Amino acid sequence: MDQQKIGKFLKQLRNEKQMTQEMLAQVFNVSSRTISRWETGSNLPDISLLVEIADFFDVDVREIIEGERKSDMMNEELHDVAEKMADYADAEKTNLLNWVRGFSLVGTFLLTLAIALQCINYEPNFMRALAILFSFLGFVGMAITTLYTNGILQKLAKKKHFGLVVKVIVGVLAIFSLRFILVFLFIYVLCFYEMSQPYVHKTGIENYDKEYILEEYGGDLNSSLLIFPDDVSDMLSSDYEYFLKTGLFDTDGDIILEATYTDENYDKEVERLSEIKCTIYDTNKEDSDYHINKILYDEESYNYPAYIASDGQSSVYEYALLDDDDNKIVYVYLSYPDSLINGGHLVKYKDYLLKDLSSYVFEGNTLERFSIYYYNFGDDIWTGYDPEEEGRVTTGKER
Repeated sequence: MDQQKIGKFLKQLRNEKQMTQEMLAQVFNVSSRTISRWETGSNLPDISLLVEIADFFDVDVREIIEGERKSDMMNEELHDVAEKMADYADAEKTNLLNWVRGFSLVGTFLLTLAIALQCINYEPNFMRALAILFSFLGFVGMAITTLYTNGILQKLAKKKHFGLVVKVIVGVLAIFSLRFILVFLFIYVLCFYEMSQPYVHKTGIENYDKEYILEEYGGDLNSSLLIFPDDVSDMLSSDYEYFLKTGLFDTDGDIILEATYTDENYDKEVERLSEIKCTIYDTNKEDSDYHINKILYDEESYNYPAYIASDGQSSVYEYALLDDDDNKIVYVYLSYPDSLINGGHLVKYKDYLLKDLSSYVFEGNTLERFSIYYYNFGDDIWTGYDPEEEGRVTTGKER
């Protein structure tokens, strides 16, 4: 079978009818690109279309297959056989199409569910954003497949001005996608740049400046550093180190302050730690509900008794360890510590870390972990603590 010969013959028949490829495509309900492939010989018409093509051009099937006219017409028996073959092919395609329709509907539903689940309790994360983007693109593709296999797309295509509407939508999506892609590339480059930046490393109590850290790193800390003292002048001895790097969505690293006090000052500092609490308001209204988070006391998780302000929410840990024998308090802030423990910067501070180091590797949603700085008033919407709202008067109820 000479495909190119068949293609030239089909082109000859079309020209005899004085039809364009687009006009012929509408007759057989295919695309003009499909007609072009037939005529170049790169593809052959589907077997179910052979009889229809032969009848339209007033030739027999054998002439189409052989790519040239014959003097004798196709006999009735061959015509019947061809029609039965076409009917068989149609039935086979219909059976397969029913399966495709079913799978496309299920796939569209599952992708919709997947996108919804990924958006619930969403935490800013480059890989999660990428997963949601790819899920959405898959959803669009599956939705188009569903519309096509159920015949809806073909019906819409016959509507007047549908082509113009599609072009407008595609244009808008293209502009939006281009903008999104540019933003995505910018974020990717920025993430790569941030990841390549070195940690800021400072040591010595003369470099301790809590106010500077809060101003420099701001909300990326997911903490107001209430555990850490404002004044270090009453310490007998101290050692301080901070190892931080700001990222696109958060700050990575650690702050560790070791301080020894007199008996009197030690007791005062322990009392201060025990009374730490945060009042978090649901709204800015006068009758806003509010919640008071209090510091946690834990004698089991660490090598020393600990007052805990954050215990892993957003991968942030903030606590103070109490060494009563030496009147010593160790103030600790950790952000994403798992990468800094095994062979990293935190190895030398292993005595100040959780007894179970595997606890730092947490799979799942970290928003459910404890933090004195956040509270969920409902609908999985977490409200953060604002130090400027301390002492605010409200007529709302405590939650």
